[in-house]
Amino acid sequence: MSDEERRKAGGNGDEPATGPNLTLLYSLIALALAAAIGLAALIVRPFYLRR
Repeated sequence: MSDEERRKAGGNGDEPATGPNLTLLYSLIALALAAAIGLAALIVRPFYLRR
């Protein structure tokens, strides 16, 4: 691919490829995991207290 074809395609090749924001993604996964653990604890707690 020539330089002219790259310019027509919209990129010059110098810009790094952008991907997902990993900090945000891992934070959301950690939040979902904490919420799942909390929900599981709320479900189990009555059975634990009755024992």
